[in-house]
Amino acid sequence: MSNISGSDHPNPVIQSNRTTAPPPPAVVDRLLTDAFFAPLRAIVETAGFTRKCIRFDDLAFALLCVMRTLQDSKTGRAFLQGHAIPQIPELTRSNYFASLSSKRRLAMMRDLARHLRIHQLPLLRAKDDALAVFPELTGWEVWAADGHKIAHATHDLRNEKDQYTPINAIYKLDERTGWAELLALVKPTARGTEHEITTLKRQAPEDLRCGATKGRHTLFVYDSAIIDFQYAYNLKQSKSTYILTRWKDNLAPMTAIPRTFDPSNPANILVLSDEMIHFSNYPGVWRRITAKSPDSDEIHVILTNEMTLAPGVLSECFRLRWRIEKAFDQQEQKLDERKAWAKSETAKAVQAIAICLAHNLLQLFGATLKT
Repeated sequence: MSNISGSDHPNPVIQSNRTTAPPPPAVVDRLLTDAFFAPLRAIVETAGFTRKCIRFDDLAFALLCVMRTLQDSKTGRAFLQGHAIPQIPELTRSNYFASLSSKRRLAMMRDLARHLRIHQLPLLRAKDDALAVFPELTGWEVWAADGHKIAHATHDLRNEKDQYTPINAIYKLDERTGWAELLALVKPTARGTEHEITTLKRQAPEDLRCGATKGRHTLFVYDSAIIDFQYAYNLKQSKSTYILTRWKDNLAPMTAIPRTFDPSNPANILVLSDEMIHFSNYPGVWRRITAKSPDSDEIHVILTNEMTLAPGVLSECFRLRWRIEKAFDQQEQKLDERKAWAKSETAKAVQAIAICLAHNLLQLFGATLKT
């Protein structure tokens, strides 16, 4: 593994002679590591928002956070002893854990994630866009979002129920590419955690636009926890952000009027019905779309306040929401990120951002190998 605090080693020159021996494993490992972290290094070298520190600079901190998500150390001390200190001998335990709880470091990690998205997401979409088959979605941001819980930190305190509160973070994922970002941490309460809709209402509406520029629309795909009719109406009217979610059986519409749709459109081949829905005492008009699953006998019913896109396109956008569930599964099964690193809210946010950075770097590396 290359020294993460810098990359000043000379690159080996690959000769054209067929009899030249391949580079030794250590060199190959170093080259792979440098290629994997190259997008982060490029941002730190050009963006100008990081700070140079004598012992433990921002680049080394960011790379260590990503590396921790990729390594199999069960505790922070095990990671320090087995991976971090061998890379940065001057690093200390107190310095590392203090950095995890530094609000300045957290702000730096947020900036790093934002710059990485600006520079790399368009390139990733140009290579592989899962929604490119739907020309009507040109210009749309289509993102899935959901909360994901992991276990409490070792030194977390118990709540009023004498239980440990799990850490719940809401992530959002670009349905075109699988790019992941942290949206917010769900705040703990005296007896558990607040409802996710409460956390969402506290976020700046611009964050739910997921990078959509002025004049463009966002389709925000969530589970049924997001059903709040007034909140959805406000997002649609003020920020052109539309909600797409699963229908809840306890919803009682005042009227349900069938809408016509084009059965000759290949996108609508699995659609059974498209209805206009009104709810009493709530503003806005909604759609209830019923469609068959493409690979089973299941029937899916979805709810949205977007009124122009073909029902089959919206049904497919909801089906692609499985990508965020897959990302959560990989977070647990592949990265083994099941437990909070430290007790402070700042450290928990740093961990969530590091998980997203590792996920996105893996996406970029996979696209590079594919190319």
